[in-house]
Amino acid sequence: MTIRDNLVNVARREWTRWGGPIEKINGTRMGFTSSRMEADHPFWTFVHEYWNAVGSDLDGRDSPAWSAAFISYCFKEAGAGASFPSHENHSIYVSKIDSGNFQGLSLEDPGVTSLSVGDLVWASRSGDGCRAPPMTFADAKRELKRIREHGGDSFCSHSDIVVAVRSGEADVIGGNVRQAVTRTTYKLDSAGRIRDGRRTFVGVIQNAL
Repeated sequence: MTIRDNLVNVARREWTRWGGPIEKINGTRMGFTSSRMEADHPFWTFVHEYWNAVGSDLDGRDSPAWSAAFISYCFKEAGAGASFPSHENHSIYVSKIDSGNFQGLSLEDPGVTSLSVGDLVWASRSGDGCRAPPMTFADAKRELKRIREHGGDSFCSHSDIVVAVRSGEADVIGGNVRQAVTRTTYKLDSAGRIRDGRRTFVGVIQNAL
């Protein structure tokens, strides 16, 4: 099996460990056992495992967002090793991928890129302590270059792993989505490109590992 296949299997395994919470394509949510599952036992211990993947001792009872730690954990468990630039901030690892130094991973424009199982969908987000994020692929590319050149200016964002693609929709799994590991179904257009207003998508990380 490829690292890509393993990544999808790990994401599905972790989602199952959380009891399978979902957000349907119409926004309906099911399977959430509390408003902050991340702080409940045993889920906070799972978040501790994700943080360990980026060298931190935090867990789900702490306040920092852990979605990038989850992605890093999944790649580590999939056997990616140094092929994936693990980091606790999405914009930092995406900036490294965008440098072209990580063979098998590339950042593409979500406006023209059809999704495949094993890819990542990347969206900007706002929140407490977040500076204004990029809202387009072109703006995100410029911000990523600034990160590489100046070693700072990270911004808040979020990535999910694509685990299934069907006509008109895709299932993705991500961490810290409604404070859990959640499977979300997003709308796709007729060419398989993500077209869903629930997030501002600024990139697709194509995964050929």
